Amino acid sequence: MKATAEPQDNILQGISLIVGAVFLLALTDALVKYLSASMSLWQLYVIASTLSLPILFGLIIGHSGPRPKVKSHRWVAIRSLLLLLMWIAYYAALPLIPLSVAAVAIYTTPLFIAVLAAFGASEHLSRQAWLGILCGFLGVVVVLRPGGDTFTPATLLPVLAALFYALAMLVTRHHCQREHPLLLTLGLNLAFLAAGSLFSVLVAINSTATLAERAPFLFAGWQPLNATALLIVGAYALLLIIVNTGVARAYQIAPSALIGTFDYAYLIFASLGGYLLFSEVPDAMTWLGMGMILMAGVMVLRQRRG
Repeated sequence: MKATAEPQDNILQGISLIVGAVFLLALTDALVKYLSASMSLWQLYVIASTLSLPILFGLIIGHSGPRPKVKSHRWVAIRSLLLLLMWIAYYAALPLIPLSVAAVAIYTTPLFIAVLAAFGASEHLSRQAWLGILCGFLGVVVVLRPGGDTFTPATLLPVLAALFYALAMLVTRHHCQREHPLLLTLGLNLAFLAAGSLFSVLVAINSTATLAERAPFLFAGWQPLNATALLIVGAYALLLIIVNTGVARAYQIAPSALIGTFDYAYLIFASLGGYLLFSEVPDAMTWLGMGMILMAGVMVLRQRRG
């Protein structure tokens, strides 16, 4: 049975949380893109979660008032699995495509959220909202240009990640609304640690030189890290705690389609990060597609206000 908590909705706080979270998320994704040249994804997961878990346990134990307890282990586990799949798909694409293109592709997420909310959660969408969703998906097609010379299958990975993310956020809104955000973040970090450990072992046993050469971020073994890399991993772990807690709370306290619309701010932050850190300049088609997606977000937002 779904939890209904309309009286608890706090629109302004939810919007503030999601905008701040996606700003930090763009920064963490830029850090991952930077680290992908020197370590594997599974090594990153194990080290980052090992650093994060003591912090999370400390925050939970030191929480004022009654200690938070998980209300539904099943839904927390489902949410954690969906987010784990989302991060794997998205991070696998980052070494292969520009950060701005990955950002546009994954930001089919709010469109998926609106569609899934309409069909699965009975959130009404107007004709204007459906036109906005269509405009947004056309914008993604403009950016990815399937069939064109610049198209690569890696650009589809962020779209797959977007679907996993949309499902996870709807689970957050409708089945994990009363879970403490720190417990949701703890569940995700435990999933990171489990997946990182499992795939580290599998890669060590089965990886070949060919696979490691073609996709080192996924199939290379553990690498020695210098102090700078360890510092960056530590910053990534801390930022991810803040991001996941903020995102979880935002989707708990405000309607999913509305918060999903403000998720679009990530496009701006990711493009800026790609330019400043990797000298990536989006081409004209990317800017056009991004504009279409932003316009789609405004159309969905306006119908939510109506």
